[in-house]
Amino acid sequence: MTKLKSAIDKILITISSSLLVMMVSLSIWQVLARYVFNISSPGTEELTRHLLIWFGLLTAAYVFGVKKHIGILFFREKFNRKVQRAFEKVSDLIILGIASTLMVYGGLKIVLLTSAQTAAATGISMAWVYAALPTSGLFIIIYTIISLMSKDTKETEEVNG
Repeated sequence: MTKLKSAIDKILITISSSLLVMMVSLSIWQVLARYVFNISSPGTEELTRHLLIWFGLLTAAYVFGVKKHIGILFFREKFNRKVQRAFEKVSDLIILGIASTLMVYGGLKIVLLTSAQTAAATGISMAWVYAALPTSGLFIIIYTIISLMSKDTKETEEVNG
Protein backbone atom coordinates (compact mmCIF):
# COMPACT_ATOMS: atom_id res chain seq x y z
CA MET A 1 0.00 0.00 0.00
CA THR A 2 2.83 2.41 0.70
CA LYS A 3 4.19 1.85 -2.82
CA LEU A 4 0.78 2.75 -4.27
CA LYS A 5 0.58 5.84 -2.06
CA SER A 6 4.11 6.89 -3.02
CA ALA A 7 3.31 6.44 -6.71
CA ILE A 8 0.14 8.52 -6.41
CA ASP A 9 2.05 11.17 -4.45
CA LYS A 10 4.66 11.41 -7.22
CA ILE A 11 2.00 11.55 -9.95
CA LEU A 12 0.04 14.30 -8.22
CA ILE A 13 3.08 16.39 -7.34
CA THR A 14 4.40 16.08 -10.90
CA ILE A 15 1.09 17.08 -12.45
CA SER A 16 0.59 19.92 -9.97
CA SER A 17 4.11 21.22 -10.57
CA SER A 18 3.59 21.08 -14.32
CA LEU A 19 0.28 22.93 -14.04
CA LEU A 20 1.92 25.61 -11.91
CA VAL A 21 4.71 26.08 -14.45
CA MET A 22 2.16 26.32 -17.27
CA MET A 23 0.08 28.89 -15.36
CA VAL A 24 3.12 31.04 -14.60
CA SER A 25 4.30 30.81 -18.21
CA LEU A 26 0.88 31.77 -19.56
CA SER A 27 0.60 34.67 -17.13
CA ILE A 28 4.05 35.97 -18.09
CA TRP A 29 3.16 35.66 -21.76
CA GLN A 30 -0.11 37.50 -21.20
CA VAL A 31 1.66 40.43 -19.51
CA LEU A 32 4.37 40.54 -22.18
CA ALA A 33 1.83 40.32 -25.00
CA ARG A 34 -0.30 43.12 -23.58
CA TYR A 35 2.29 45.59 -22.31
CA VAL A 36 5.43 44.90 -24.36
CA PHE A 37 4.21 43.65 -27.74
CA ASN A 38 0.85 45.48 -27.59
CA ILE A 39 -1.10 42.47 -28.87
CA SER A 40 -4.15 40.68 -27.55
CA SER A 41 -3.95 37.15 -26.19
CA PRO A 42 -7.56 36.29 -25.25
CA GLY A 43 -7.22 32.56 -24.67
CA THR A 44 -4.42 32.71 -22.11
CA GLU A 45 -6.52 34.15 -19.28
CA GLU A 46 -9.23 31.54 -19.76
CA LEU A 47 -6.74 28.69 -20.06
CA THR A 48 -4.94 29.86 -16.92
CA ARG A 49 -8.25 29.89 -15.05
CA HIS A 50 -9.01 26.32 -16.18
CA LEU A 51 -5.52 25.16 -15.20
CA LEU A 52 -5.99 26.83 -11.80
CA ILE A 53 -9.10 24.72 -11.18
CA TRP A 54 -7.17 21.52 -11.94
CA PHE A 55 -4.17 22.71 -9.92
CA GLY A 56 -6.27 23.58 -6.89
CA LEU A 57 -8.22 20.33 -6.79
CA LEU A 58 -5.31 17.99 -7.53
CA THR A 59 -3.09 19.78 -5.04
CA ALA A 60 -5.87 19.56 -2.44
CA ALA A 61 -6.05 15.80 -3.05
CA TYR A 62 -2.27 15.53 -2.60
CA VAL A 63 -2.31 17.60 0.60
CA PHE A 64 -5.16 15.43 1.86
CA GLY A 65 -3.17 12.29 1.08
CA VAL A 66 -0.09 13.39 2.97
CA LYS A 67 -2.31 14.51 5.87
CA LYS A 68 -1.13 18.11 5.88
CA HIS A 69 -4.62 19.55 5.63
CA ILE A 70 -6.15 21.68 8.34
CA GLY A 71 -7.54 19.68 11.22
CA ILE A 72 -9.27 20.67 14.40
CA LEU A 73 -7.25 18.85 17.02
CA PHE A 74 -8.65 20.40 20.18
CA PHE A 75 -11.23 17.72 21.00
CA ARG A 76 -9.27 14.80 19.63
CA GLU A 77 -6.27 15.53 21.85
CA LYS A 78 -8.46 15.31 24.96
CA PHE A 79 -8.72 11.53 24.51
CA ASN A 80 -6.28 8.64 24.71
CA ARG A 81 -4.58 7.16 21.63
CA LYS A 82 -7.14 4.35 21.19
CA VAL A 83 -10.06 6.79 21.06
CA GLN A 84 -8.06 9.05 18.74
CA ARG A 85 -7.61 6.15 16.30
CA ALA A 86 -11.35 5.47 16.44
CA PHE A 87 -12.07 9.14 15.67
CA GLU A 88 -9.68 8.99 12.73
CA LYS A 89 -11.34 5.85 11.31
CA VAL A 90 -14.83 7.35 11.70
CA SER A 91 -13.73 10.59 10.03
CA ASP A 92 -12.18 8.54 7.21
CA LEU A 93 -15.53 6.80 6.67
CA ILE A 94 -17.34 10.15 6.61
CA ILE A 95 -14.79 11.53 4.14
CA LEU A 96 -15.18 8.41 2.00
CA GLY A 97 -18.93 8.97 1.83
CA ILE A 98 -18.67 12.68 1.09
CA ALA A 99 -15.93 12.29 -1.54
CA SER A 100 -17.74 9.51 -3.35
CA THR A 101 -21.15 11.22 -3.23
CA LEU A 102 -20.35 14.87 -3.79
CA MET A 103 -17.06 14.83 -5.63
CA VAL A 104 -17.23 11.70 -7.79
CA TYR A 105 -20.97 11.15 -8.32
CA GLY A 106 -21.87 14.84 -8.33
CA GLY A 107 -18.78 15.71 -10.35
CA LEU A 108 -19.62 13.12 -13.00
CA LYS A 109 -23.15 14.53 -13.26
CA ILE A 110 -21.71 18.03 -13.77
CA VAL A 111 -19.29 16.70 -16.40
CA LEU A 112 -22.19 15.12 -18.28
CA LEU A 113 -24.30 18.28 -18.00
CA THR A 114 -21.51 20.49 -19.35
CA SER A 115 -20.23 18.21 -22.09
CA ALA A 116 -21.98 20.25 -24.78
CA GLN A 117 -20.72 23.60 -23.47
CA THR A 118 -17.48 25.10 -24.71
CA ALA A 119 -15.34 27.87 -23.30
CA ALA A 120 -15.69 31.14 -25.21
CA ALA A 121 -12.07 32.02 -25.95
CA THR A 122 -10.43 28.61 -26.24
CA GLY A 123 -13.28 26.38 -27.39
CA ILE A 124 -12.33 23.76 -24.78
CA SER A 125 -15.22 21.61 -23.63
CA MET A 126 -16.30 22.61 -20.14
CA ALA A 127 -16.56 18.91 -19.33
CA TRP A 128 -12.75 18.79 -19.32
CA VAL A 129 -12.64 21.66 -16.86
CA TYR A 130 -15.21 20.13 -14.52
CA ALA A 131 -13.59 16.69 -14.77
CA ALA A 132 -11.11 17.94 -12.17
CA LEU A 133 -13.75 17.43 -9.47
CA PRO A 134 -14.36 13.67 -9.88
CA THR A 135 -10.66 13.12 -10.62
CA SER A 136 -9.56 14.70 -7.35
CA GLY A 137 -12.41 12.90 -5.60
CA LEU A 138 -11.05 9.57 -6.81
CA PHE A 139 -7.60 10.40 -5.48
CA ILE A 140 -9.10 11.38 -2.11
CA ILE A 141 -11.03 8.09 -2.02
CA ILE A 142 -7.87 6.12 -2.76
CA TYR A 143 -5.96 7.99 -0.05
CA THR A 144 -8.81 7.40 2.42
CA ILE A 145 -8.93 3.68 1.68
CA ILE A 146 -5.16 3.50 2.20
CA SER A 147 -5.60 5.36 5.50
CA LEU A 148 -8.39 3.00 6.60
CA MET A 149 -6.29 -0.06 5.77
CA SER A 150 -3.19 1.17 7.56
CA LYS A 151 -2.63 -0.28 11.00
CA ASP A 152 -0.75 2.61 12.54
CA THR A 153 -1.77 6.22 12.53
CA LYS A 154 0.72 9.03 12.49
CA GLU A 155 0.38 12.14 14.55
CA THR A 156 -1.26 14.89 12.55
CA GLU A 157 0.80 18.04 12.53
CA GLU A 158 -0.86 21.13 13.83
CA VAL A 159 -0.88 24.12 11.52
CA ASN A 160 0.60 27.13 13.26
CA GLY A 161 -0.33 30.52 11.98
